[in-house]
Amino acid sequence: MRTNRYNWELARGSIHAFDEWKTLASWAEDPRCVVKREALRTRLALGWHREDAIARSRQPPLEYTYNGRTLTLRGWADQTGINYHTFYNRIHKSGLNFEEALAKGPEGAHFTMPVTAFGETKNLHRWAVDPRANCSVTPLRRRLAEGWETEQAITDVPDNRHALGSGVPYNAYGLRMGIEDWARHAQIPAGIIRQRMEHHALPLESALHRWAGRRTPLNAT
Repeated sequence: MRTNRYNWELARGSIHAFDEWKTLASWAEDPRCVVKREALRTRLALGWHREDAIARSRQPPLEYTYNGRTLTLRGWADQTGINYHTFYNRIHKSGLNFEEALAKGPEGAHFTMPVTAFGETKNLHRWAVDPRANCSVTPLRRRLAEGWETEQAITDVPDNRHALGSGVPYNAYGLRMGIEDWARHAQIPAGIIRQRMEHHALPLESALHRWAGRRTPLNAT
């Protein structure tokens, strides 16, 4: 069963930050607080570090490099099948490093099934982060279920390049994050952003700007 991503208890009672104890309402009125009370409450419930929740304009994207590939944490979640919030909690609440969080794998036997290729046997999510893998865990699992030869299933590039994972970070407006995070920030469908970048060969800022017309889609502050 999927757990609720919000822990509202973290936003209740006296909250410790900047060597002070205050209620949520008092922190929302503090001059260091850059968001409104409900936004602060949501940030705390999502598990943000308390001082970041109060004073940071936006949480920076979490970015990790593994086996020569750099993705945002959300991108690694897409790549491996590990639920994003499970991944986040392993690192930021349980104190695991990235490799330890990855090693625990996703929940569900369909992701942890052993697969033999190139003379090695590894769980499916481990093949998805192997340097030879050219697709994420979902198309890999589908290919194997359809009877593909294992090495071809791992190495073939999907016709739909999106299956490579959505967390490759892009720079624009002084920020750096994956396409899915850009879509949430700019309130533009991720498919529209990708279409403009891939089919019209536009850089990210142009793709965002064309959708928004003359209005700048993101405030970088």
